[in-house]
Amino acid sequence: MARKSTSLPTIEDVARECGVGKMTVSRVVNGGALVSPATAARVRAAIRKLGYEPNEAARILKGHSSQTIGLIIPDLADTFFSICAHAVQQFAAKHRYLTLLLASERDGDSEARELAMMNSRNIAGILLVPSSPDSIGQLKAARARGLPVVMIDRTFPGLDAGEVMVENEEGAKKAVKHLLDHGHARIVCVGYDSQFNSIHQRIDGYEKTMAEAGLRPELIIEDGVAALVPRLLKQLRSAKPPTAIFSLNNVTTLNVLQALQRENIRVPEKVAIIGFDDFEMADLLSVPLTAVRQPAAELGRSGARLLLDWIRSRSPDLRALNHRILLPTELVIRRSCGCEVIRRSRV
Repeated sequence: MARKSTSLPTIEDVARECGVGKMTVSRVVNGGALVSPATAARVRAAIRKLGYEPNEAARILKGHSSQTIGLIIPDLADTFFSICAHAVQQFAAKHRYLTLLLASERDGDSEARELAMMNSRNIAGILLVPSSPDSIGQLKAARARGLPVVMIDRTFPGLDAGEVMVENEEGAKKAVKHLLDHGHARIVCVGYDSQFNSIHQRIDGYEKTMAEAGLRPELIIEDGVAALVPRLLKQLRSAKPPTAIFSLNNVTTLNVLQALQRENIRVPEKVAIIGFDDFEMADLLSVPLTAVRQPAAELGRSGARLLLDWIRSRSPDLRALNHRILLPTELVIRRSCGCEVIRRSRV
């Protein structure tokens, strides 16, 4: 009995299936013009039916640009970054680009290895949520070779790269102002990663709002989340404890909430809390969390859109593009701040 062939479908198979030439199939695969909508639809249907996938290496050898972009994020377990990554992949796939997704695990050495690997794979461009300022050297080298680079959420000054960020300072101001409106005078700001401008901007927003109210800022900033919780608990047990907490990201917020529950410190009766970053289960907590919501999916989409526009423009000059994108935040008011009525106000 003849053995069934297990070879992968070829461009010739697709052409035969829909009754067109190989050149027509190639034009559809590469997004070219000169193919009628009806024929293009027939070719795409044949591609789906046969499971044909273009050979990326062969395309590059023939002079086509790579159809793969690289994306490095700090942590896939962090909901904010995973939503952002999912949006990048969806947008890239819609425009027939593959996404090489890697997580640095917030480690500078891992990020350096991942950037080196991406640079060796002839990818079309890099999207990055940096985990270490040390990566700026590799990114500058990539830009010097003409590789498009877009940074999301965190950016480095002086780097010729695209930037997509949110209104960090304004979001922080709105959160702290809301706590002040509740009558809190001792509001402590807790977090880590202050070496990145996104976190630094949130700290600036907190400090400016406190200063405008004639109050002294109180900061608990550490290198990692594990070190800040004991310091916060020590303050909460002091003779004059803070009555409210402003947390700088969702990892900090979750760790603080767990510590407060463990120590039987009631929210918001004993201490109110607002976190920067909302997350899917925030309204299902025993005390629903008031949070500054970042548009994580839109950050990813905007970053991918900017990168692909840059790649397809074939221009080394960023000034021809809207290369600095700033997205709004939203204060989602629940109960952890002391409010009883759920309402929203946009920053």
